[in-house]
Amino acid sequence: MPPFSPHLFWDTDPAGVDVERHAPWLVKRVLEYGRWRDWQLLLETYGKPRVHEIASGIRSLDSKAAAFVRAYFPPPTTD
Repeated sequence: MPPFSPHLFWDTDPAGVDVERHAPWLVKRVLEYGRWRDWQLLLETYGKPRVHEIASGIRSLDSKAAAFVRAYFPPPTTD
């Protein structure tokens, strides 16, 4: 697993986190509590389209993280 900030795993053992199986959990955790480097690692790990797909499906995302997702991944324009 990439070297995400240790504070993201305050309630779990990072060795037990599978980046594929726990992708929604990890994306939510990074969006709500991560540092800029964690965000960069997230994009490197999953790619921007997959992070957008996962983040868009998280209904319990806090309001600040949800606003960041909307700003970072603007809706496609229709011309």
